[in-house]
Amino acid sequence: MRAYVTTVGTSPEAVFNPLWYLVEVHGWVPDAVYLLWNDGVREQLEGVKGLIERLSSAYCVGINVIASEGLRFSEDNPMEFRERAASLIGSLVSEGHEVIVDITPGRKFMSALLLGAAMARGAGEITYLHLEDWRRYAGKLLFEVPMVEQRLFRKGELTGKPGNVSLPGRRRGPAESLTVNRESLMALLDSLYLDGLRRFRLAVRSEEIASVKLGRRARIRVREYLTLDRELHGGHTMVKEAVIAGMGSFRNWDELKEEVRALLRSGRPLYIGFDTNALLFRVPSRVIAEGDFYRNGNLIFDFAYSDEVQVEIGRQVNEKLPFDRRLGTYSNQPTPRARLASLGRVELVKLREMGAERADSRRDERGDTKIALDYKAFAEEKDANVMVITLDDRAYAEMDALRGSGLVPFRLEWEFSFGENLEGSWEALRDTLYTLAVTLGELNVHTYKLYGLWHGKNSEDWENERVRLNGFEYGRVFRVL
Repeated sequence: MRAYVTTVGTSPEAVFNPLWYLVEVHGWVPDAVYLLWNDGVREQLEGVKGLIERLSSAYCVGINVIASEGLRFSEDNPMEFRERAASLIGSLVSEGHEVIVDITPGRKFMSALLLGAAMARGAGEITYLHLEDWRRYAGKLLFEVPMVEQRLFRKGELTGKPGNVSLPGRRRGPAESLTVNRESLMALLDSLYLDGLRRFRLAVRSEEIASVKLGRRARIRVREYLTLDRELHGGHTMVKEAVIAGMGSFRNWDELKEEVRALLRSGRPLYIGFDTNALLFRVPSRVIAEGDFYRNGNLIFDFAYSDEVQVEIGRQVNEKLPFDRRLGTYSNQPTPRARLASLGRVELVKLREMGAERADSRRDERGDTKIALDYKAFAEEKDANVMVITLDDRAYAEMDALRGSGLVPFRLEWEFSFGENLEGSWEALRDTLYTLAVTLGELNVHTYKLYGLWHGKNSEDWENERVRLNGFEYGRVFRVL
């Protein structure tokens, strides 16, 4: 029998992730998992059991979880913990079982005592899953975190004495077609990395559009010359805009943060608004993800959205390609520009979910002028500062002409050049795969294929940021997520 021993701490994910790593990456599946626990982690214990149940179901294996009263200890009595751990490991080893002890979760004294018990009683393998940036990724599951941020240390590295457990290695399953969301695409990047594919290409059908390198940071290089079909895929312009929406960097992001801090120091309430282009390029998502915009877990400002931005987004998302069987999947589907607008619509939904207030000046003007007037009227009505973020020179000029009474325009300056490397986080690359697949309609990622469009894709699929992944041999990973 294969036995896995660990302790339950305050994070169910910290208990579960090393086990999942062994199962998925090393192909080692325990018959039984023994959990040492105390009264302070009863809730977390149930969470761990639920995660192991999901793992068992996704991998079609039977894992017996044992967390009996005999494995309960008092956190105030380290000696009791040591004795319980040593007795458990010793009995499993003496009965001839293959034993792996993981020391990742729990308090430091538990890890130290569990390591000592495992060494003294002859556990076949000892593991510790190190998370590089634990403050950022605490509470996330293994394949929600960039694999480059994680490392499983084994007995030889921890103690200088090699383990004696044979680990078969990762096993491919049948190629599947899966519907996945944007955030879970991290599992695709992690799988490529684990399979040793640190460099791979992105293509649309037979045309390569970019190359990717996975290291501590992610890099993407978009080819200098592209000949993509404009009607179906939007040509090189859509590639550029999709990459900016996913991974493009802003030269003056730090200036934006400083301007926000300065406006807050004024003592007036602060709202953040966006013009249409800012929504198309997913700027609200980046603002929401910016850690410096939070205090005690709460955003330091509120959001507003212009009625005219809402109208413009709605107008653009309804543009469709003709109904023509020769277009195949693209027949009667949104145009490339409408797909980009659909990204903006999702951003608008996110803002509303966060309580964004509608700004409407009730003026007859349209376009950038109406957007500027909407936010100006809102600022005056609320007696507040309204910073409006734009990427467009013309829109900035319209708002700058109305500056005052609380309207504060801010123009983000983006960086992108065909043929040059763009560097960013794995999360930014993950989002770029999503934006490329959605706006171009499809995307080859190494040997896998992402579809951003399919017949029957509905508004719920768009709002939940779903794409289809074809040919993936590790579908079990997504079923755990």
